Amino acid sequence: MKGQFFIIGALFVCTILYFGLGPSFDISVTGSEDMNVLAGNLQKELPHALNIGINASAPISTLRNFTLFSIDSLRQGRIDLGCYWLVFRYTGGQVNVSAGNFMGEPKVFYVNVSGVSNGIYAADGAVNSSMFDAAGPTFDVSVTVDGETSSFTQLTRKTSIFSQLTLSRSGNIISKEILA
Repeated sequence: MKGQFFIIGALFVCTILYFGLGPSFDISVTGSEDMNVLAGNLQKELPHALNIGINASAPISTLRNFTLFSIDSLRQGRIDLGCYWLVFRYTGGQVNVSAGNFMGEPKVFYVNVSGVSNGIYAADGAVNSSMFDAAGPTFDVSVTVDGETSSFTQLTRKTSIFSQLTLSRSGNIISKEILA
């Protein structure tokens, strides 16, 4: 009879320990659904950050600060964010193109605005600018970075952004392009 009480007691203790420990989480799981959601959020929020900066008369510094904040925030979740953006601002017959580089290494952005080409060098975490002549209601742009070229048309009197961002974690990579 004593043996049965020990067995029942052991089962009771095991049951309490099982339900008391709670669920276990496997840290090594690298699902990409959260990265898709985060990339989509960044795709929407970068243009919003630019607009907030325009309203505060500091579009480039606001966008740079938001990008650095995003990199730091995602790093806490073990997600690496690499991105670059180019902001096109019309100022009296010219377009100021500001290139922000947050790719982890220096980059040269080869920008062609309506047939005029120029290379814009930006160190990691830095922003650099160049001016291009522009006439008419629109201008054609091509941007080449690391051998990949994107071409699009922009409105002359509208501040615009073109960006490429990449989120990576444990071999999963999500890339998004922004044109707004």
